[in-house]
Amino acid sequence: MTTTVERPRPGAAKAIVLKDVIVAEFLKMRTVRATYLTLAGALFAVALGTLVVFVVAGAYDTAPVAEKATFEPADPTVVVMPFVAFFVGCLGGLASTTEYGTRSIVGSLVAVPRRGILVAAKVIVVSAVTPAIGVVLAFVSFFSAWAILGSRPRPFNPWNSVGDAIPSVVATGVAVLVAALVALGLGLLLRSTTGTLVTLGAVLLVIPIFAHFLPSPLGERVASFLPSDLPAQLTASNDQYILSPMGVLLVMLLYVIAALTAGVVGFKRRDA
Repeated sequence: MTTTVERPRPGAAKAIVLKDVIVAEFLKMRTVRATYLTLAGALFAVALGTLVVFVVAGAYDTAPVAEKATFEPADPTVVVMPFVAFFVGCLGGLASTTEYGTRSIVGSLVAVPRRGILVAAKVIVVSAVTPAIGVVLAFVSFFSAWAILGSRPRPFNPWNSVGDAIPSVVATGVAVLVAALVALGLGLLLRSTTGTLVTLGAVLLVIPIFAHFLPSPLGERVASFLPSDLPAQLTASNDQYILSPMGVLLVMLLYVIAALTAGVVGFKRRDA
């Protein structure tokens, strides 16, 4: 009697391993305390933006009619979303640096010696989780501001309906995803939580401030390529910058490719 042994299909073992590593990476993100601290920071930023809208709306109501025309649109995403992108983007950095801080990276590499699969699992988990969180927080910020602004007229109230907020909400999700993947690449390269988060904060929050102090039109041109100013151009809601929506997507893609390439090269060439 002849026994037939069924050979596994090519790539089946790799698919099983990748699936298991994705589950493990999601479990790591869910169980690390720093994950919830960063989410608390993002929620605090949204709450602070809501408070600012409340204060500005009160000032608008008491202002003379002539002054009301000088008020900027009370859209909290302009101020809040860079901070949301930073805090949620930190999850991408933590996905790579936490293991170095606890030295659990050694066990991870023993379990998954193929570093490319380990990085791919991290990218998949970060890409699935962070934009969803960004979109939810953007909607929370919008509905809070919309409830405060009520029937106040445009342009102070920038929305006539929920549909008016969809482009900025989607742009926020994309911006958060880019920030998280850049942070993931930085974490793989720097292997330090502090170094990664400081670098991410500088890119998202500090450098754009200095760019706007440059003389015009140089300041606007430089700011057009900075991550924090890309979402407004993605929705074509600000005409002081120079990139088209397709140009914005290309710049975002280049940020992600550069950060992940540097991170993966450093991760593969150095010992744990």
